[in-house]
Amino acid sequence: MGAKLGQLAQELATQNPWWRDPRWRTRDLDLLEVENSGLSYRSGVLSDLSSGCLYLLRGPRRVGKTVAIKQLVEDLITAGVPPTAIVRAAVDGWSARDLRSLTQNTALPRVPPGQPRYWLLDEVTSVTGDWATQVKWMRDNDSEFRSSTVVLTGSNATGLTEASGQLAGRRGGASNLDRTLMPMGFRTFVQQMQGPETPLQPQLPLTGLHSPAAAAAYQDLLPWLGDLVPMWEHYLSYGGYPLAVAAAHQGRQIPGGFVEDIFNIVANDAFVASRLGSAKEMALLERLWETISSFANMLKVADDLDIRTDAVTRHVEYLRDSYLLWQCPQKDDRIWAGRPKTQDKIYAVDPIVARLPHLRNAGRQDIDPTMLSEMQLGNAIRRRVVAEHPHLLSDDFLFHKRTPSRKEIDFVCDHLGGVAIEGKYTEGSWRSEAATVNASEWAGILATRNLLDTSAGGDRAWAVPAAFLAYLLDT
Repeated sequence: MGAKLGQLAQELATQNPWWRDPRWRTRDLDLLEVENSGLSYRSGVLSDLSSGCLYLLRGPRRVGKTVAIKQLVEDLITAGVPPTAIVRAAVDGWSARDLRSLTQNTALPRVPPGQPRYWLLDEVTSVTGDWATQVKWMRDNDSEFRSSTVVLTGSNATGLTEASGQLAGRRGGASNLDRTLMPMGFRTFVQQMQGPETPLQPQLPLTGLHSPAAAAAYQDLLPWLGDLVPMWEHYLSYGGYPLAVAAAHQGRQIPGGFVEDIFNIVANDAFVASRLGSAKEMALLERLWETISSFANMLKVADDLDIRTDAVTRHVEYLRDSYLLWQCPQKDDRIWAGRPKTQDKIYAVDPIVARLPHLRNAGRQDIDPTMLSEMQLGNAIRRRVVAEHPHLLSDDFLFHKRTPSRKEIDFVCDHLGGVAIEGKYTEGSWRSEAATVNASEWAGILATRNLLDTSAGGDRAWAVPAAFLAYLLDT
């Protein structure tokens, strides 16, 4: 955009209507869309900010980061912060130099003496140039910006991880300076869909999924089995993006415009450096998601699509960097780390992303619910672990395990307290399926469609409906 100071000031006045209009929220299109959705959802991802600290809010595009920023503005004004002390800027497409012009040279409304500002910079990872160095300079050399509370949002994992290193020592002393907003978990989905009829059982602790208290909690959900199982399958279809959840709540199909939004995020943002055509990109996505619940053999995928293996690897990295995909490595035999030179499993971050090729072209194969159930259980574990340990989002902490007999256990994690989870979306006999985990060092839970059996003693495997497990585990 170029650092034209008058243009910056004019744009800020447009983007910050609360400076002049106490009723701004009644005209804000993002907040009106939330209000009209019929949902009561507020992520709370930016609650409890400490004055003077610098926060990073990460997550995929269209997940609601901008809405979270505007809801924060509402909360700050309600708490008594002068509206003119809150500066929001959508900096997508700016240059790094524009950031310094924004904070140092642009005319801003006055604030009461001694009142620090709040700087809310949306999609900072889309700024061209070395934006992190500019922010570091401002925290070091601009006393007003140094004392301000700053929230930077972004959708690029590499950019935010590198910025965390550059900004070390300049972010303040509060805990939980890294915030993550991902698609809604199943528990929140149920609350939005059911309203006051939602089961009242509290979440289980991460380390308590195979315990007497857990067995009682699973039993207590049995009266809701007829509700939670179809709700889980609804969730496997719609996923947790707020706009898709709103459509589910209203009994509508996923809006075609939102499907196109996700396509554009993949094709024109995540794959911006791709040299494949859009048809080839969708074919690659379809082929990658076929590997859910198996292994992503990049060479085989490349051969099937007649493209180079490094192109497949590169596109997987693009998706991971945009928070649209995560990789589940094979656990090392000795430590909680990935085993070198082994194949990862690949999961989409949400069913909409996994189903995108089919949603855009019904001729392309949809994802089997059994595969989606396994994927969403993995997402539930990740969401819950990251909610309790936000810094882990940039690391591999969830693994699959291959046994000496070359059998596979779907999910093992140091934070699960010695429990392994397998996605076995069955309605019938399940005990033979438990042989692998029963022969392992972990207590097992087989996530079934609608079977509950916690009668086995000790560390022997239990069968638990995936909907029960996700409801008591997920956020």
